[in-house]
Formats: sequence, structure tokens, C-alpha cells
Amino acid sequence: MKTIIISDLHNRVDWVEIALSSPVLKPYNRVIFLGDYFDDYHDTTRIATNSAEWLKQSLYEPNRIHLVGTHDLWYRFPNNRFIPASGNSWEKAYAIRSVLTDEDWNLLKLFHYEQNFLMTHAGVSSHLINSYVAQREYIYSKYTHIVHNEKVLDLNTQEVIDKIIKPATDEALIDISNNKSNPWLDAGYARGGRQPVGGIIWLDWNAEFEPVPGLNQIVGHTEMKVPTQKITDDSINYCLDTRNHHIGILEDGKFSYVLTIDVLEAFNQ
Repeated sequence: MKTIIISDLHNRVDWVEIALSSPVLKPYNRVIFLGDYFDDYHDTTRIATNSAEWLKQSLYEPNRIHLVGTHDLWYRFPNNRFIPASGNSWEKAYAIRSVLTDEDWNLLKLFHYEQNFLMTHAGVSSHLINSYVAQREYIYSKYTHIVHNEKVLDLNTQEVIDKIIKPATDEALIDISNNKSNPWLDAGYARGGRQPVGGIIWLDWNAEFEPVPGLNQIVGHTEMKVPTQKITDDSINYCLDTRNHHIGILEDGKFSYVLTIDVLEAFNQ
């Protein structure tokens, strides 16, 4: 199984289809985009429209998964005053929403899990997990055991996804669609928000990311010069946001990356 991972496009969409046709990447089984399709310095409504048109086409390509980023969510729910990101504007919202329908937006996901890696735009911190389970009278230990009513439930990684992350993100999306806030989609102090630690589209890799025991992750959102890793005894985590200078490859449970320029040059040879 070979999956291509592309992070934080921020309107830089014109190179994507060329890269995905390059012999450096092909053959592959799936492509995952980590979100942030919109907003960049000095962009325009015309640029936003171009990005929206590419995204609309890409959403319906087979074997592609598109995650939601910080700069995308408000364009889906522009009446929610809790979720705007820097760069969001009503002018671009009108342009983007003239292209993307509710049916299109519904194809974007908040997380994806495969090959023993959780992928979100910014990451899930252990703080967020602990806060969620504590609110439900659970105690989450570093051994991914949950104690409830004195009964120990052994949770493997897939069960952590199914019993914690999925319901938490489902609840968050309902709150956001009803113009409320939710810590799973809020900014943390490090990004000027109201929460101690950012949610899965806001978590700052440098200041806030705390690996979740037993859970491997691949994220974007925090810009780096090269892909960066955080390794613990029982998890390995990567940040891939390098302004598209690198493309991630997840193959048979192993993560690596290639230089985008090498991918594009190989296509032209």
C-alpha cells in the first residue's frame, strides 16, 4: 500500500496534477491532502476561485482524501464567528462558495487513519484526548487503557480512533455548523486562541504538540524548512508543512518524503 501525502497548498494548486503523474511517485494507491487549500499572502478572489475549481475537481477523483484545514473551515461555515483564520475574507468566501456546494464540502474530512498513522491538518495532542475523556468520567492512561466505573477497557489504537477521536470530531462539527465553538476545532494560546492547546486544525507543532501514547501521526499546519519528527517510546510523529517543498510517502506503514522539485523534474524528462 502506497499513499502520497500533500500538505498545506495555500492556493499553490497548479503543480499538483503534474506531480501526481510523475514516475517518482507512481504507482500509488491513494492521495491524502492535509488541508489548507486557501489563503496566502496578497491573494485575490481570482486566485481563490482557481483553488476552489481545482479542489472541486480533485474531490471527485478516485482514491483521494481531502482533510479540512485552518483556512478552509470558515469558508464552509462563514456565519460562525469563532472559526475565522487570518486571511479569510468575505470577498474570497463569495468566490469560493460560488464554486463549492454543500455536497462538495461534505466530502472533506477532519481526520483519516490508515497504515497505523492518524492524519489531521494540525494534529491531536494528548491534552485534547485527556480533556475529552475526563469530561466523560473516563481516565485515560498512557497505556491506552480507559477506566470507567471501575471497569478497565483495553483500547487498541483503532479503538482510540473509534471511541474517542471519531465521536469528538463528530460533536465538534455539529457545534461548528450551529455557530458554536468547540475545543477540538479551536485555536490554542500559541496561535492566539482561547484554549490551552489547539484543536486538530490549529495545534502548533512547536509549542503545543504532545504525542499521544500509542498513536502515530502525520500533520501539517506548522511551517518547517524540512519535514520534522517527534519520536517517543511508543509513537512516531511527523510534520510535513514545508510550503510544498516536500511530498510525503506512506508505504507499508513507513513514512518518507521526496523533494517536490525532483518529482516535477522527473515528469519533464
